[in-house]
Amino acid sequence: MPRLKWLLVAVGLCWLSWPAPAEAQTCAHDICDEGINLDQNCDPCVADICAFFPHCCQFEWDFECVAEVLTTCEDWICAAACSHNLCEIGEPLDSTCTFCAAKVCFNDPSCCADSWDASCVFKVQQECGFQCAPGANRCSEALPITPGRIFGTLTDSTNDGCETAHVSCQSGDVWYEYTPVVVQDFVLSTCSTQRAFGIDTVISVHEGCPGNTGNEIISNDDYRQGLLATECANVATPNVLDSALPLGGFFQLAVGETVLLRVSHHEDSIKGNFELRLLPEPEVWLAFVAGAGALGALSRRRARR
Repeated sequence: MPRLKWLLVAVGLCWLSWPAPAEAQTCAHDICDEGINLDQNCDPCVADICAFFPHCCQFEWDFECVAEVLTTCEDWICAAACSHNLCEIGEPLDSTCTFCAAKVCFNDPSCCADSWDASCVFKVQQECGFQCAPGANRCSEALPITPGRIFGTLTDSTNDGCETAHVSCQSGDVWYEYTPVVVQDFVLSTCSTQRAFGIDTVISVHEGCPGNTGNEIISNDDYRQGLLATECANVATPNVLDSALPLGGFFQLAVGETVLLRVSHHEDSIKGNFELRLLPEPEVWLAFVAGAGALGALSRRRARR
């Protein structure tokens, strides 16, 4: 009996000395706002960012930390809509409207304070790797593009084509020309366009001009209704109003085979700016992440889900 008594005492002492689990913290301020340094335990996103940018938790939650919220954590609850295309000269942009705007304004604050001038447009391509290509108004004058991310606009476009669903056959459209140089599965999409620019896009691929249902290869209005039901699922604030198409598998393009890419808008939607993505699978959504450090942080977040 004495042995049992002392055993129970020992167990009790061990239990009392066992470290208590860390309690959840409340962030000192919104992670989308600049301010004092934040505790890494207050939010998983903060922990991910501070693993690669320690100063955000040690000294100050500055503009770089806020930009990483947009690029690393895909936390778009604080995002604003871009007032104009990033490839257009115009009024200053809100740095939270896209991760690219955040990167440009981090390197040149005047782009979000004074005006989005020619130097800001140049930095879009320099800092973000986007092609500034508005698109041609006529199929016969389609603008050649290479794989990547393109900023375009339908603002002044007129109709020059049609697609199978017939939801954009009276809508303005713009045209691009693509010729693959390697055999690889690609995805053509407008993922994130609705969130950033408020436009319901429609995309289609055609064998030639005039681009209509007679020479259509494939088309899509809302990505969840297409062949890639989750293609935009890893893009910030996914919305069914974005479009996505596979250019691979059954729709594989041969090297040197030129196709026409049509971007339009649903007849019930406004005309506006868009982001067109022509990216390889299976790395399509990874192109959204900026830098290897951000990629590692996002991978850890995905593993926790």
